[in-house]
Amino acid sequence: MAKIECVYWKDKIGGEIERRTTEAFSYGFTVGPHGEWEMVIAKEDKEVRKNELVNIKIGEIEVPEKAIVLPCAIMRHALGVAASLATPGKAKPVEERRVLDEVIFHPFADGKVSKGELLCVVNIFYATVERRLARGAAEKWLRERYRY
Repeated sequence: MAKIECVYWKDKIGGEIERRTTEAFSYGFTVGPHGEWEMVIAKEDKEVRKNELVNIKIGEIEVPEKAIVLPCAIMRHALGVAASLATPGKAKPVEERRVLDEVIFHPFADGKVSKGELLCVVNIFYATVERRLARGAAEKWLRERYRY
């Protein structure tokens, strides 16, 4: 068990930052044989400059409950790559449905990304979470339930 501090954008990417302290446990997952490809398409025009990361609104991508998103490592846009997909707000557990609506884009050249352009493709895989009790987690669980 580790005590961690989650730092996230409260209202918009690049906006107000919030922090939340919580306890977290490591656990694994098994990826099933079924997956989907989702296209990440720009929803706005945006000027980009070489090596200056920029957030770009995208068409919403729904990540179903118990699914994970993995990047498809093939470059899809001539001006750069999608470094990460994002949405503001607290992180949600994998067991909940999530919606991604922005991409953090890393341009390799100056230019303009236009609405409707393909930025990248992501893989959405369905997964089964394997919550194994980490060292110390079992003892903590027992202490909380059987207080003497």
